[in-house]
Amino acid sequence: MRVVQLILLFLSLCLSAELQYEGPLPPQIDTISLKKEYRRIHALVNPAQPVDSAPVIIRFYSRSDERILGVRLPEWGGGGAIGKDTIIVPVDRNYAFFNTDFQRIAIHELVHIVLVRSYGILRVPRWFHEGLAMALSGELSFDGSVILSRAILTGSLLHLDSIERLNRFDHWKAQLSYCQSHFAVSFLIDTYGYDLLPELLSATKHRRNFEAASLEVFGLSTKEFEKLLQTEIQKRYKYLFLISDYSLFWVGGALLLIAGFIVTRIRNRSKSKQMEIQEEIERRQEIENMESENREEV
Repeated sequence: MRVVQLILLFLSLCLSAELQYEGPLPPQIDTISLKKEYRRIHALVNPAQPVDSAPVIIRFYSRSDERILGVRLPEWGGGGAIGKDTIIVPVDRNYAFFNTDFQRIAIHELVHIVLVRSYGILRVPRWFHEGLAMALSGELSFDGSVILSRAILTGSLLHLDSIERLNRFDHWKAQLSYCQSHFAVSFLIDTYGYDLLPELLSATKHRRNFEAASLEVFGLSTKEFEKLLQTEIQKRYKYLFLISDYSLFWVGGALLLIAGFIVTRIRNRSKSKQMEIQEEIERRQEIENMESENREEV
């Protein structure tokens, strides 16, 4: 078995996919690194089979080319995977999601390509597809945690099944969808390890049902898993928003200063009142002493 795996690994290295590029190549793109990332993703997702060596076309385009190319992404869309051999990445969208890092966008879309090439059209939920692409491309870190914390504060965490309608969401809801999807898949990987991925995907392909595969592989229904996730998100990020939002920090600091000033004024007024009362008591005492002395003289 070990010999077979070594042979497959050798074939994967020799017959790695050819990545072809069209359009204006952004300066951040490292073509050699992307080729390595393709192999790495495949090794994690489907280590039992050699890498599909068919070309993958990564097309970078500007907004003016959308009609010519016949492509359309949501306003927040940073890229898209078409079938099993084409990736599209807009280079001039002001509101594209993760539009500042084209390298990670390309890796994200490569994950989608590898999934289709390895398992065909799988019936996996959108949150798993996007969460896996986020996790394996290294997208999001602290910013994603802040978004989750805000969602907890506003009571706007999404149900995972609602993420199926992701393409209809506005920018904020799309961000939250990606963050929750990323957290869900990362939680699975952290809990069960990367070996879970090919096992879960293979079971889904065999059973043609993600729910049944989840019960088989990690023993939870999707509803039970989501309940566990909600609890875990609350536990980890409930109060993060309070220390991560700088505007809230400064507002809080200003309120503390104002509160301190008010308390000091009240305390000073109280001390002043106590001094007046003490002075009045001493004055009355002096008057009484003087009256007492006058009586004795009389």
